[in-house]
Amino acid sequence: MRLKSVGMGYFLAIPDVISILNLVFGFLAILMVMDNHLTYASLCILVAVVFDSVDGWVSRKLNREDPFGFGKNIDSLADIVSFGAAPSVLLYYMGLGISDWAAYLVAIVAMLALICGMLRLTRYNVISDKINYHGFVGFPIPGTAILLATYYLSGLFNIGVASILMLFAAYLMISTIRYPKVDNYYIIGFGALMILLLILPINTSIGAVNLPALALFVLSLVYMFMTFLEFFIDTEEALTPENVEKNIVQVREITANKVSGSLSSTKERFKTMKDNINRVSAGEIIKEKKETKEKEEEILAQISTGEVENE
Repeated sequence: MRLKSVGMGYFLAIPDVISILNLVFGFLAILMVMDNHLTYASLCILVAVVFDSVDGWVSRKLNREDPFGFGKNIDSLADIVSFGAAPSVLLYYMGLGISDWAAYLVAIVAMLALICGMLRLTRYNVISDKINYHGFVGFPIPGTAILLATYYLSGLFNIGVASILMLFAAYLMISTIRYPKVDNYYIIGFGALMILLLILPINTSIGAVNLPALALFVLSLVYMFMTFLEFFIDTEEALTPENVEKNIVQVREITANKVSGSLSSTKERFKTMKDNINRVSAGEIIKEKKETKEKEEEILAQISTGEVENE
C-alpha cells in the first residue's frame, strides 16, 4: 500500500462518523462523572448506545465496502470508551461514598469489567468473519453499559447489587455463551422510546422509581440471563433450522431401519412357524419322526444280532 493511499478520506465513511459520535458521548459521560453529574453521565451512556446501534444499520443500508476493516475497528475503539471505560468510571465513583475497603473492592470490579470488555471486543474483531453464527459470542459490551446506567436511573440503585451484576457481566463477556442479535423491531422501537422518555424533560416516575429506566433494566437483565441454556447445548449451531431438520431426517432413517429390520425378522419367524404348521398338517414331521424311530430300532436289532459288529 502506497503512502498517499492511507489518507483518512480513503477510509472514513458516514458510519464511522456515527461511531465517533458514540465515542463523543462516552467521553462526555466520563466528564459528567468527574463533575458529579451521575444522572447525566448515565444518559450520555444510553445516547452512545443509540449511536452504536445506528452505525451498523447505516453501513448495511449504504452497502459499504470495507476491505481493511476500518469501520469494525473504529466501532470497537469507540465501544471500549463508551461501554468499557465510562461505566467502569461511573461504578467506581458510585463506590467512593462507602468505606475505604468497599471502595477498593468496587474499583477492582470496575477494572475487571473494563479488562473483560476490552478482551471481548478484541475477540469479536478476530472471530467475527470466521464463525458461522448470527449473533454474539459472550455478552455484548453495550449490554453491560445499559445494565448499569438504567439500574442507576431506575431509582432502585444499590452499589452492592450493581457490583455483583457488573462482576457477573464481566465474566459473561469473555464466556463462550452465545447471545442472539436483537432484530425484533418492536423491541428496538420500545427501547428507543424508553431512552427518548429518559432524555426528554418528562416526569415518568412513580415515587422514586423511574419507569422507562426500570423497563430497560429489566429487559437487559432478561437478555443477560436468558441464554444460560447454552450450558445444555453440546454442539455448535445445534438449534439452527438446518441442523434441526438434518437431525430429524437422521432420526427418521435410524427408526425406519430398525423398524424394517424388526419387521423382516418377524416375517421370517412367522414364515418358519407357518412352514412347520403346514408340515405338521401334512404329516411330514410325524412321518420323519416315524422313519427316524424305525431306523433307530433297526440299528439296535442289528447290534443285538451282531451284524453291525461283523461289518
